Amino acid sequence: MEILLILALILGIFMLPRVMSRNQEKNTVGHDGGFRPKGWTRLAIVASVVWPAVALYLMQPWNGRWDSFLYAAVGPVALIWGIVWVFSGFLRDRR
Repeated sequence: MEILLILALILGIFMLPRVMSRNQEKNTVGHDGGFRPKGWTRLAIVASVVWPAVALYLMQPWNGRWDSFLYAAVGPVALIWGIVWVFSGFLRDRR
């Protein structure tokens, strides 16, 4: 039940701005679409959601193992996105 609630919240976060902005799109002219992630970025985003969800299912942290869940599920995702963020900053400074 908790996993479904988390998935519903994530979908709401991503879908609500799209639904709300459909009325505004009629008034804009020449909009380029904004940020469009490439394939590797999309894969990383999906993996960032799937990895903690699978760890949540397997580890069942609500039984008192929250610390191991944070280290095994949230820690690697945060570490990898932090590394990507730092390297993208260095690459942007070179240009």
